[in-house]
Amino acid sequence: MIVRLIDVYVKPENIEDFKSITTANRHGSIREPGVLRFDVLQTENDPAHFLLYEVYRDEQATGDHKETEHYRRWREEAEDMMARKRGSTACIPVAPTGPGEW
Repeated sequence: MIVRLIDVYVKPENIEDFKSITTANRHGSIREPGVLRFDVLQTENDPAHFLLYEVYRDEQATGDHKETEHYRRWREEAEDMMARKRGSTACIPVAPTGPGEW
């Protein structure tokens, strides 16, 4: 399993639009067979700071995700909304480890 934490800072005037397009991306993502979890989080102290918590079955699933239409659309629309380049951290889960535990 692969976990990706995507760190996004959005321009304040784009917060609501970002939430909308990211929620749409989430709906498409959770229908992918290799996606076990896809959470969209907004930090409590900074409403312009978002974290995307993505769990994939394997590395192949992460690549498959980037080829989907809903991801491409999100990437194109979100780019201009971001206050800075998004960050990404790859993680190896310690617990839970089984696909059924997510």
